[in-house]
Amino acid sequence: MTVLQELIGDQSLAVWIVLGLIGFLLTWKGANVIESTTSKISDHFGVSQAIQGGLIVAAATSFPELAIILISVLVLGDFGVGAGALIGTAVFNILVIPAAVSITSGDTTTTQGIVYRDAIFYMVAVLALFGVIALGVLGTDGREIARITPQMGVGLLVLYGVYVILLAGGKSGASDLKRAESTNVPKQAGLFAIGLVVVLVGVESMVTMTVQLSDALDAPSFLISVTVLSALSSFPDLLVGVKMGKAGDKRAAVANVFGTNTFNLVAALPIGVILAGGVSIGFLTSVPLLLFLFYTTLVVVVMAATDFEITTEEGYVFLAMYAAFIGWMTAEAFGITTFLTESTLRTIVG
Repeated sequence: MTVLQELIGDQSLAVWIVLGLIGFLLTWKGANVIESTTSKISDHFGVSQAIQGGLIVAAATSFPELAIILISVLVLGDFGVGAGALIGTAVFNILVIPAAVSITSGDTTTTQGIVYRDAIFYMVAVLALFGVIALGVLGTDGREIARITPQMGVGLLVLYGVYVILLAGGKSGASDLKRAESTNVPKQAGLFAIGLVVVLVGVESMVTMTVQLSDALDAPSFLISVTVLSALSSFPDLLVGVKMGKAGDKRAAVANVFGTNTFNLVAALPIGVILAGGVSIGFLTSVPLLLFLFYTTLVVVVMAATDFEITTEEGYVFLAMYAAFIGWMTAEAFGITTFLTESTLRTIVG
């Protein structure tokens, strides 16, 4: 039971949906504050644009996903809610955000650094997560459940550390390093803290709505998280990407996508695993989802590497792929398709 449920007790589904939407607005506003303050503080200390887009802003805009993991593990005791949100967010980010940037701002130029460092490393992160889940099967009696230990979570965090080192050691360019003339760091730090609290409150409402929708539809919470909750929590990332694109920072917008997804998979998710003292996950559920994520990323990387740009037409292709993903998840929820069976879905527990 979430904190919000304990505070207000049983309510109708309509009430939970309204509260969830209010939570979405709070998360949106709070994430905007976090993104703005981290950018200003980074500018003040002369942090390069490459590190800002791929690391600092990416981590800041990923705080809703980290909050979902923390609440699902520490409050609900249901790792499936957090895992579903992270996987759904990864698919949303890699398809919808580059599509939105290219459609709203025109053809988006990429760079060798984005393709051969950020994108490829993100694919490595996906494969690493897949490998950890596969290794987790060895510690169980059957092939349907994988046990992910805290030690495995630490291993994924080490991988994220490697990514940070690659970003910090990359050729960011001396021209990027400049300090803002008038940044009140204590004030920005205070606003940053307020933004974190607002996001936590908003995420709590959205998670509660997800649980109630799951009960009302008699569908696994994982499926509601991978569709509804992930889209709501990813919306701030979408707005940041579109904003960057319209401001002329299309490359930073694309780099932010890969940086955000890398943070989610090999930083936010392992933190949840460590805090939970290890989790069990449905292996037969994770396989098709991770394969879809991997091949989706492969398509995006190939298109981004072609002439080092993502065209508007390719953006529409990405949107069609995301629509297909939502259609697939909806079909699974209503039992039309059974690539993700109910029995394996319900093995995703804390």
